[in-house]
Amino acid sequence: MITITLHGPKGSVNVHALLDSGADKCLFNNQFGEEIGLDLEKGGEETFSGIEGGQIKAYLHKVHLQIIGDSNKISIVAGFTDAPGVNAILGQEGFFDAFRVKFERDCDTVEINLSKKLTKK
Repeated sequence: MITITLHGPKGSVNVHALLDSGADKCLFNNQFGEEIGLDLEKGGEETFSGIEGGQIKAYLHKVHLQIIGDSNKISIVAGFTDAPGVNAILGQEGFFDAFRVKFERDCDTVEINLSKKLTKK
């Protein structure tokens, strides 16, 4: 778990998010989308499988994400859902393709750095 800030059209919210390398995309509970001012059902609809043992519906929106303590803010497309088992999940598309993530289980640490392809822009 890491703490991030989600930025939207009408505000921002700090969120404790799960690093999930097995997730295809970033997903957040609708409550966070509402707090940052998204009109949730106006986003593109997508169905996700494997969460809560079935399928869930999410609405896709472009938001900005920032890791607490880091000055870099990135733009991502994330899904927002009312599924009770989804709080905040950082997945491959949007997070792992933007950051280099190094897990060191034996030291109980995680190192996260902005991807080199993004730092060259």
